[in-house]
Amino acid sequence: MIKHMLCNDCGYDMFGAEYISNTVDSTLYKDGPVYSNNALLEINTKPYGEVVCPYCKSIGSWTS
Repeated sequence: MIKHMLCNDCGYDMFGAEYISNTVDSTLYKDGPVYSNNALLEINTKPYGEVVCPYCKSIGSWTS
């Protein structure tokens, strides 16, 4: 799993808690004892083409 992304339009660097809150699709979350936290993040991560830059609001223009 990538830990940060750089917006190609404005240069905004998203990482840490902000990265997780903007890239994880919580609607896909299924609680269960089978998956570790890292596995759940991998399963629930949005496609990068759908992630919106919190600074310039462009969609899907990221470099990892």
